[in-house]
Amino acid sequence: MGNSQSFLNDLCDLLAVPRPHDPKEGGTREEYSFERPVTFKHNNGKTSPGRIDLYRRGAFVLEAKQGSEQKARIADPRQHELISGEPLTKQAAGMAVRNTPSWTAAMLKAKGQAYAYARALDVGEGWPPFLIVVDIGHVIDLYADFSGAGKNYSPFPDGTRYRI
Repeated sequence: MGNSQSFLNDLCDLLAVPRPHDPKEGGTREEYSFERPVTFKHNNGKTSPGRIDLYRRGAFVLEAKQGSEQKARIADPRQHELISGEPLTKQAAGMAVRNTPSWTAAMLKAKGQAYAYARALDVGEGWPPFLIVVDIGHVIDLYADFSGAGKNYSPFPDGTRYRI
């Protein structure tokens, strides 16, 4: 996603926390980075690669998505070209129109993706206490499991205040 890293870097600046993998801050790329590689292990013995949008060891797995404010309207391209003289280009629709049932389903699916990434981390890294799902520029959903077992990520701090 094109603007997610820029948005997340700006968010780090706003919160006065280090940006991911800044060599001046110390640490390694594996500890805090965008596009952190993981390997999914499947029941049939095969593996497949994956990349966590943003990861910080011992803290969180973040999955970024991009919703949209409205459905893209596609007019008859021939009519547009006759009026403007320019070909019509499609508007990006994002994962779903925000605050609709399909958007809610997409956000829950993104939580599932974040969980799958957390599960794919090496055992030695442990389960991160937070899963974060971000609809870039719109909302941040927080889920936590402080047990260290990764079995019960629930809205944090509760079901009514987990969305920023």
